[in-house]
Amino acid sequence: MTVFTVDPGHLEDLQWRPGEIGDAADLGHQVWSVELKGGQTPMVQHGSEQVRAMRMITAGRLGFATSRTMSWQQLKEEASRAAASGPETSMDEPVLESRSNSFIRSQWDPSMGSLMIERAHRLYAHLEGLADNFRPAVSVTYHEIVTQLANSNGGQTAWRHGYWGITAGGRCVDGTDFHGIAETQFGASEIPNVDDLFNALQDRFLWGQKIQRVMSGQYPMVFLPSVVMGLLTPVLARLSGPALIAGNSAWEDQSDQRVLSPLLTLASDATMPDGPRSAPFDDEGTPTDRWPLIDRGVLKHFVLDRDSSRRLGYEPLGMGYRATPNALPTSLPSNLVIEPNQATLGELLSRFPRMLVLNGWIGARPTNPLRGDIAGNASDLYFVDHGTVSGRVKNAVISINAFEALSSQLAAVGEETRWVAPGMMHTAPAKVPALLIDSVDVTVRR
Repeated sequence: MTVFTVDPGHLEDLQWRPGEIGDAADLGHQVWSVELKGGQTPMVQHGSEQVRAMRMITAGRLGFATSRTMSWQQLKEEASRAAASGPETSMDEPVLESRSNSFIRSQWDPSMGSLMIERAHRLYAHLEGLADNFRPAVSVTYHEIVTQLANSNGGQTAWRHGYWGITAGGRCVDGTDFHGIAETQFGASEIPNVDDLFNALQDRFLWGQKIQRVMSGQYPMVFLPSVVMGLLTPVLARLSGPALIAGNSAWEDQSDQRVLSPLLTLASDATMPDGPRSAPFDDEGTPTDRWPLIDRGVLKHFVLDRDSSRRLGYEPLGMGYRATPNALPTSLPSNLVIEPNQATLGELLSRFPRMLVLNGWIGARPTNPLRGDIAGNASDLYFVDHGTVSGRVKNAVISINAFEALSSQLAAVGEETRWVAPGMMHTAPAKVPALLIDSVDVTVRR
């Protein structure tokens, strides 16, 4: 990650009048990608998105406007008009200080495209060899994000962050039987190791070669990293600013008290070199750092943007992010991290004579996020008999309460961490290990 000052010619037409409160953000996101899918023409693409965003506060109300074409002055007028009927806010403006004196420039090099193509083809060829009816899919991307901020305090700053991403997997279709596998990895200075990624995918593929029938009941279950974020979604709901302001969080008065298992340490970490949200500032210009949210089960910090921090009487810690470039910053963590333990996957699978491993969970949305009840169809579930995976379980529904799972039912935390990309239900990128939950309800449909 490299930090830059604003180019002297930038934002030259933005003028602040006395008494005005607001900020302007110029957001640029470029993506170079290589995609290979069975039966389709290989795709090599470059896409870019440039958005201007303006926030204005008038008489304690917030106005927001975005555009790709308006001048800064036009955008400021639109935001000011929106503030007349906007929501009440306690947001203030940070002092923006640059941490370097270099100018923004792209780190993209055309030779990187050849490397992406070579790695994508190598991984694709490995996956093709799994089975004749396996349909691979590989995507290698390089993201480059440039953020430039200026506010009514007279501050200006900017930074650039580039990172690699690779997603690979595929599916086997045999009559009515469908088995899909997928993994995602991120990297800072280079493409993640494709051999490591293939080995993980090959394990999942081999696990699913046989169908194992099980009875409905309660089972110890290893949640692999791809589904751990489903358990964290209710936790983030209780930690978020909007829930605290509305008085809906059961943890609003639980600071420095144990709320989850002492095996669990969860942090928001903007300092990780390979993190998609790693940056010296959040999207509001607040300096970032690594902040523990849950430290060995004890509640340490909430996830707050500047508005919710000021309303609740906390100092802002740099957890105000946009879900998309066109959205307002809101209370979101940077990169979520669960601190790993020393248990290998093999050791986790040997803790109980018979258990299950979950790697895919369709529709696993909390029916009530603040209460933590979750249910979903297991799309990638395996049975383990005395430490050996003996086959794939079909037609099973997993039901669990996230808070019970992460407190009294958390039996062990794995040692190997993997990245999970943000999505519709996952509001932040996360690097997490496998978790062993000792009692999970499984309903098998016949």
